[in-house]
Amino acid sequence: MVFETYLISLNDSISPTEVEHILKTLTSLGGNVNMVVKRSIIASFDSAHLDIIRKKPGVKLVGGINFKGRKVRKIVKRES
Repeated sequence: MVFETYLISLNDSISPTEVEHILKTLTSLGGNVNMVVKRSIIASFDSAHLDIIRKKPGVKLVGGINFKGRKVRKIVKRES
């Protein structure tokens, strides 16, 4: 239906094999894995597959995130 970006939070006790299985599931559903850090995955996939990812063992939370609309201030360091 709609291709969105999600934060997938994983349980602390998840094994590397389970993480690999979740990543393979995401890519097989046509999703893109943007980032994997510690116990979190940022991925973009179709919202129709949201329940499939939520039901995977080791998944604690799946929530939509939005990176658009924010402006980042430019920090300029002046030497004296």
